[in-house]
Amino acid sequence: MSGYRNADSRWHQEVPGARWFKADLHLHTIDDHPGGLAKWPDGLNADPGNPEALQAYARRYLQAAIANKIHVLGVTPHSPRAGSGSDASAVWRILEEWGSGSDDDGVAFRDKIYAVFPGFEPSFKDGKKGLHLLFLFDPEIGRDRYLRLFDVLMGGASPWDGTSLRVSSNTAKDGFNNLRDFVERECGQREDGSYLWHYLVLAPHIDNETGLLGAKKGEILKLFEHEEVRGLELGDNKLPQETVDGRHWLVQGMEDHRQAFCHNSDAYTVDRIGERHTWLKLASPTIEALRQAFIASESRVRIGFERDESGELRPLANPPDVTTSERPWLRSVTVHGSASFFGAEGEEAVFEFSPDLTCIIGGSMTGKSTLLDGLRAHVDAPLPHYESLRKQVEGGGQRLRAGSAEVSLDCPGQDRTRPLHEQWPAVFYTQNELQRLADQPDSVEDILARLVPREAQSIREREKRLRSIDDEAKRLANQLNGLDEEQAEAQQAFERAQGAQKELEAFSEAGVEDLHAVSQRRQQWQEALRGGEDVQAKLGSLVEEARGLELPETDEALVRHLQEQGADPQESGRRWQAIQHSLHALRQELEAWREGTGNVVQALEAREKELRTSVERALAEQGFNASRIQEFTSLNRQASLLESYRDNLRKVQQKCQNAEASFRSLLAERQDVVREQREAFDRVMARIAIDFEGRIRARRIENGRSEPLDRFLQGLKQKGISRWWNGLAEEARPSPDGLVRALAEDRLADWGMSSSVQESFREQMTPGKKRELEALRNPDRYVLEHQVEGSEGEYRRLEMLSGGRRVSVLLSLLLKTADERPLVIDQPEDQLDNRFLFEDVLPALRSLKGQRQIIVATHNANIVVNGDADQVIQLEASGSHGRVACAGAIEEPEVRDAIVRTVDGGDEAFRLRRLKYGF
Repeated sequence: MSGYRNADSRWHQEVPGARWFKADLHLHTIDDHPGGLAKWPDGLNADPGNPEALQAYARRYLQAAIANKIHVLGVTPHSPRAGSGSDASAVWRILEEWGSGSDDDGVAFRDKIYAVFPGFEPSFKDGKKGLHLLFLFDPEIGRDRYLRLFDVLMGGASPWDGTSLRVSSNTAKDGFNNLRDFVERECGQREDGSYLWHYLVLAPHIDNETGLLGAKKGEILKLFEHEEVRGLELGDNKLPQETVDGRHWLVQGMEDHRQAFCHNSDAYTVDRIGERHTWLKLASPTIEALRQAFIASESRVRIGFERDESGELRPLANPPDVTTSERPWLRSVTVHGSASFFGAEGEEAVFEFSPDLTCIIGGSMTGKSTLLDGLRAHVDAPLPHYESLRKQVEGGGQRLRAGSAEVSLDCPGQDRTRPLHEQWPAVFYTQNELQRLADQPDSVEDILARLVPREAQSIREREKRLRSIDDEAKRLANQLNGLDEEQAEAQQAFERAQGAQKELEAFSEAGVEDLHAVSQRRQQWQEALRGGEDVQAKLGSLVEEARGLELPETDEALVRHLQEQGADPQESGRRWQAIQHSLHALRQELEAWREGTGNVVQALEAREKELRTSVERALAEQGFNASRIQEFTSLNRQASLLESYRDNLRKVQQKCQNAEASFRSLLAERQDVVREQREAFDRVMARIAIDFEGRIRARRIENGRSEPLDRFLQGLKQKGISRWWNGLAEEARPSPDGLVRALAEDRLADWGMSSSVQESFREQMTPGKKRELEALRNPDRYVLEHQVEGSEGEYRRLEMLSGGRRVSVLLSLLLKTADERPLVIDQPEDQLDNRFLFEDVLPALRSLKGQRQIIVATHNANIVVNGDADQVIQLEASGSHGRVACAGAIEEPEVRDAIVRTVDGGDEAFRLRRLKYGF
């Protein structure tokens, strides 16, 4: 049986490269029925040596593991057989059913369970009651060797004496020696020199009296020398820290021999499978993959439990397996189009990524930057601040999508209708971008804000609140300035009406009403006079016309004839003479009327003049301008609006008071939020000091981002003020509220202002400008500093460091943030500081496994190998096209060879890893 070569391919199609599995490596079987703890599942109860019963048992065993979502099993009874015959082994029957059987739904068990490792748990004659160790093997060991090896380790002793567990005739040391002899004698090799099967040893229930620490107290350090012991099984209700407390020697031994803690169920019945488990990252269903996981436990092992609020153990709320979480990740990118850099001969180019660490390697011009920059442009992620880098990314996008090439992303669990950058919200850094990050306060602050998980969310929320307050303060300041103008206009209108009323009261006392009445009568009579004069002029014209009108003469005969006809011309003549006489008389009457009316007007004018003189004298005595008498009507109208003006003024004043109160309350709230934000960042900065042991520190320059105040002062357009401001050092510049206080307390000189600049500044600070100044906030600036080597307290600002060291500091911080967004970095290794790389960057990179997708294009073997890449993509290029030469987990031989051939320092990196891990 080949557990390696027949591994189902779907596991690594679902999650490329090495992936997380939920494992329980300490499981008993019905083979242990003599001890009384191993029980048949419900509905099964037969002779353990019965083949049909064992097959049914094996199916129920695997189905129980599937139900509990355990994908890697270590089947390790105390006895590997239920009877004397080799066929009576439940372990091997389980293995065979997994290898070739199918579940009730027709799906192969291999498609539901990734790996089953046969093993056993012998008891060696160490300690008072024996020492238990777990031995696991590749299925390729074969049933016969498996059973024979158990007998070798037991020294021929039977595992059970009735209902009691018997101890081997060998000590653990003897057992290891016999095991190595057996392997050399019995284990064949493949063509590449690798063994056909391997073994792994775990120390179960280490704190029990039959466990490693309980049975070998005085000899524990000697046992640590056996590199075969890869994992130490925790007690059911213990976590690693609780186990190592007070045992510094244990921590040191585990570090020296690359051993790791794990949890297993020690289950004797199928219903308890997975009751305790460990998350392991594997690239293949082999013992070697298990060994690599325990060796690289920092990145490949996660204890499956944590304490809840009541102190009880519970399964991890956020397990590392990406298929059980909602964290965003990119599984693959497919490019189709012959014009694309990756579209040679019209073939599809497929890039598969791990949800954890993927390293892209390849020689110069093989397309590493084209792929990553092209993805950044394609998903419309934020581009670099710097124009040259922005053009570089845009160029990558053009090369990737040339000729309208089709580029499709597979982002598991994401809504495909959403924009690509929401489906895959990656944070990108192209070549040299990290070096320049120190010059971007927003970016540095964002890194710090995400560094401590319990602080990250509240810091981001407070930052949003501060920006909202800044906007609201600016709006209120503008509103108050507008209300000031409105209040001034309302005050002026009210004062005019109030003044009009006072003048009217003075006019009344001075007799203005009598004057106004006489003036009105005089104007009326004068109007009548002018009307009469118009009539008189018209009548004069009529009289002259009538005088010039003569009636025609008529002889007597004609007169008699006309009279006989009833018409009398003589009578008409008499009447016309009467008319002319009447017109003349009327003209005389009008002349007399005009003269009399003129006398009335003159009398009224005299009376008006007399009264005006009296009123003007009285007004002058009261201090009023007599010319205002002419505005009596207007004053009356203004005075009549006094109450409405008063009400409007009160309303505007209330609006001003309310807005001012809101403004002051908002500024006070902002101070509180700033204080809380600073306290949170203080905790983050303290965490940095601890995590990096003083090598890196963050420091706050309060109100250090002075752009808001800079824009305000430059906007005053006063050369003296601008020269003063530009001459101040960064950390010597006042904050807006500091400048407001200095203005109020006459302490502007404290900020270095000369007398002339102070005078100019005070002239500019109208109430409205002062309020605008109060509304401003200079955000704090956080700077990163690196300790000068060989110095205890001397630090250098990040932007003053070399490019490589700057990248090392920023990268180590980026990898320690609580940010779940995928991180994509293109070749960060230029002059990387090796000290920081090994002490900070690589440990952080490994600890992020299961928390964040990271994709790095690199030439640095240490990032690939000692970073323990879960997926490696090697690119090659010929002419104007690139392609994937190989891809897979770092354990795969062709991937390992590609790293050695391609990556700078590859041989040395692998040599170091071989020395440390045997890889």
